[in-house]
Order: sequence, then structure tokens, then C-alpha cells
Amino acid sequence: MSTMQKILFFILLTTLSSNAIVNSDINSSSDINSSEELKIAFRKIPTRLLKNVPQKRFLKRFYKRHNYQTLWIKDNKINKERAKELITLVKDDPTLNKKGLLYNTAIQLEKRLETNATQEQILRRELKLTSLYNNFLAHTLYGEIKWKQFKYRLLALKKRRINGSWIKYKAPQKIDELLLKSDINQTIKEITPKYFGYQKLIRGLKKLKKIKANGGWDKLPPFKSLKLGSSGDIVKKLRTRLTQSGDYNITCDENKTAISIDNNQSSENNESDTPHINREALFDECLDIAVKKFQKRHGLAVDGVVGRATQKALNLSVDDKIKKVLLNIDRIKWLPREEEKRYIVVNLPEFMLHYIEDNLTKQELKVIVGDKRHPTPIFSHYISYIVLNPYWKVPEGIVRREVIPHMVKDPNYLRRQGIEAHRTWDENSRVIDISFIYWRDYLYGRAKFPYRLMQPPGPRNALGKMKFKFPNRFSVYLHDTPTRYLFKKSFRAYSHGCVRLSQPQKLLETIARFNKNINLKRAKKILKGKRKTQLNMSKKLRIHLIYLTAGVNSDGELEFRDDLYGYDKYQKRIIR
Repeated sequence: MSTMQKILFFILLTTLSSNAIVNSDINSSSDINSSEELKIAFRKIPTRLLKNVPQKRFLKRFYKRHNYQTLWIKDNKINKERAKELITLVKDDPTLNKKGLLYNTAIQLEKRLETNATQEQILRRELKLTSLYNNFLAHTLYGEIKWKQFKYRLLALKKRRINGSWIKYKAPQKIDELLLKSDINQTIKEITPKYFGYQKLIRGLKKLKKIKANGGWDKLPPFKSLKLGSSGDIVKKLRTRLTQSGDYNITCDENKTAISIDNNQSSENNESDTPHINREALFDECLDIAVKKFQKRHGLAVDGVVGRATQKALNLSVDDKIKKVLLNIDRIKWLPREEEKRYIVVNLPEFMLHYIEDNLTKQELKVIVGDKRHPTPIFSHYISYIVLNPYWKVPEGIVRREVIPHMVKDPNYLRRQGIEAHRTWDENSRVIDISFIYWRDYLYGRAKFPYRLMQPPGPRNALGKMKFKFPNRFSVYLHDTPTRYLFKKSFRAYSHGCVRLSQPQKLLETIARFNKNINLKRAKKILKGKRKTQLNMSKKLRIHLIYLTAGVNSDGELEFRDDLYGYDKYQKRIIR
């Protein structure tokens, strides 16, 4: 035997002996508990123990911190009842992708539970189950949005002077502590979001997945428009499409709602002059009801006309809608989780304010939010006071970008708006005669504008008769507005970031009900005049400015909204 062969033989013999000793250490004594066995295995065969096990670093750290306490071993065997509890939860979670790692890991472990195992295999299954549970807890708590990537997109927008902001609120629970809790079902129940329509969205997701399993819905071919009285094959396809999504009521009484059509009138989509039109090919009142229902669910103008916007919404695939619902489910996971008796939710893409008390929606108001260049920030705070007959103090950005260029072109612009120039932000400070200001000096930031512009209380005031303040770093608030006509529109993104209220007096009345220090009669008397008055709230009101493009209405039907600021496009999810 050559020297090299002797060396190789010695190495082989040493390796075999070492493995035998380790196996002996793991399996030898019945009085060594599973924690000790795991500790020995981590010390002597860490590579083999953790082979093909995800989250190696986490597992090493977790078990060392908790003195190698096992979570899944009972009487030297895997606790099948506890393991199946976890696996069932993973398999039944509709937010998980069946091609993803979590679901497939659960399936593999379920199969292995039914097979015999050596002590080393039992320890490896312990680690795999803990890794699966850790991943599932993280998924339930935080979802799968790539927030860091989204942050970079917001920074890119800032370079274009679009200051989008999204403040996240991390769930307070710690995964290390959750892993040690004995009741898995109860733990998952505790950490599942309870507000902002989370459970309703989960049910809506299940409905969409059921529709997908049944084949989804057909995409409509291009056409100009359809409305009550139209006819042709395209109408039949529209009826089928709305039936597939559950918008068309097949029990609608056709005999009562069928309309008559002039036999000589030809449809723009079917030029046949035949007087006999198949009822399915006729855009009757039943179909009109279905179209309006669909339009309402998608935040469109409810006019029954299937034009460009309605066609675009109709041709979104069921997969697209599932993705949208999943994204919004994950957004809810980063909203505040504290229980509040009463609070306000302003959903920006919906252009609506919802006042919620004891988990019931008590009041809804139309709102106007920031336009696409001035997006309203997403965050939560507390309304702490109300100002009646407010001054509008024109932000420096608006002065620089809008007012100064206007004044260069039209020296009477500020006078028409009723806006004054002051030395300071003090409303009682000396008013400056704007006719002596040479505005070109300040055009495009050539020099810093030294004055403060403000609009006194009055009918032209941009803030209307009142504002609701929740002091924040974004300087946004709720307020009244003199531009009432904009609330008639279905699209309402016209502000510089603040939220304009359609009926501010109703919100004032609501707040006064639980703030006994606010005298409503006195407040209404003040509003008839022009004297600025601040009403402090003894009980602050939580307000959430949120961005959900999918939700569920009071009838349990899914609703969708346009991606107002493009955040649906910017926020990407990891496939789990």
C-alpha cells in the first residue's frame, strides 16, 4: 500500500468513526431528552443536520437562545397532531401560492410524517417544521410586499418633484415569542389583522379563486360603446361576461324589464335589419342594471354606458384581480392594529371618508385628495382640534411654483383671490402693499421671497369655513372648500395634498357628540361670521389615510379602484 493510499484510508476510517460516535451520541441513551440530542447534533453534525433546511442562521440563533428547546418532538417522535395543525393552516391559506415554497414545504412534510424516521431524521424534521412555522408567521404578520424596492421608487419620484410618502406600522408581536406558544391556531388568529376589511377581502379572494377554477371570464373584443337599446353578438358576450363575474342577475324578470326596439333601427354593432332580435343579444334593462352594478363596484361613472373606461375594467383578467386583492391584503398588514372605539378612514383611491364607531360605519363623506403631482401621504394620526373660519396660509412651494409666475403675468391675481402679504405668519402682522413688490426678482427662485401670503376667512377662502387638524410633518389636514362642484365628479384628485370634505359640518357634528366641551350651537353661530376660532378636542379622533385599491362593500361584493398614484404598479410582491 502506497503512502497516499494509507493517508486516504486513515481519513476514511476517521470520518466513519466520527459519524458513528455522533450517531451513538444522538441515539444511545433513552435518558437524554430531545433538547440534549438537538444540542449535541448542532455541535457535532451541524452541516448534515441543516442540509436543505431553509433559514439556517435563524435556526441556529433561535435554538441556542432557547437552550435547544424542541417545539415538535414528543416522546422521542414528531408530535403529529401539532405538526398537522400547522400544515393544515398553511394549506388552507388562500393568500399562498400553491407553487410557492411555503405550500410545497408543507406538502412534503405532511408526506414524511407518515414514514418511520431515525433519530437524526426526527431532529431534521423538527428544524424544518420550525422553519416553516417561522416563515408562515412572517407571512401572516408582514405579507410579501418588497418595501425596500418601493422606497427606491418613491425616491425616484422625489427627483421629479413628486413627494409621495407611505408610513408603515409594523405589527407589535415578536416571532421568537410566537414560535414558543403552544396553541398554533390561536396564535395565528391573534396575529391576523382585524380591521380595514381584512377578513372580507380574504372571502373576496376565495370567490375570485373559485371563479378562476371555473375558467374565469372571457375578454371582450374591441367596440366603440354599448348602452340600453344596443343589440348584436357583442351584447351577448357582454351579458356572459357580467354573468361570469356575478354582476348579472340571471333571475332578473326579463318580461317586466324588456324594452322595445324600432325594427328599422340598426345597431352600431350589428347592421342586420331583421326585426327578430335574440333576447340575449338585446341590451335590455336587466343588462343595464348589471352594467351599473359593475361600474359602481369599480368606482366608475354609473351611467350604464359601456365606454372606454368600463371596457378597460371589464377586460381585467381574473388573475389581475387576484393579484390586486393579494397586494391590498398585504397593505392592511402594515396598517395600525390597535383597537379604537371610533376612528376615521380616508381611502385615497376611493375618494371617500368613513367614520367608524364600534366597528360599524356610521358616516361616509365624499372627499377630494391630492392630485398625481401632489399625492396625499399615507399615514395615521389623531385629530386634536378644529379651526372655524380659518386663514389659509399659502405654502412656500405653492408661492414659488404657482403664485409668483401668476403675479408676473397678472398683477391683479392675488387681489382677485383675496390673498394678503404679511411680514410673518402672524395673522395680526402688518399687511404689505403687494403693488410695490417686484415679482420678477423672485421668479424661478432667483431670490427668496421674504413675505408670507395668507387668505383671510371669507367666501373665497381655499379652506372654506373650517379645518380639522392633526399636526404632522406633511402639513396636511381635512378642510372645507368653496369648489363644491368637484364633488359631483367620480374622479376627485385635485388638491395639493390636503383632503377636502364634501360635508364638513356633518363631521363637526359627529365629533361634537363625543366631545362635550364643543358647543355645537355656539360653533354654528361663529361660522356665520368671520372670526377665527379654535375648538380643542377633549377626546382626540384617530385618522388613517390609507391606499386600498380593492375592498368589499356592505353587500359583501368586491370593489376595485383605479391605481391613483401608480402604487399598485410600483409595489411588487414575493411569490410565497
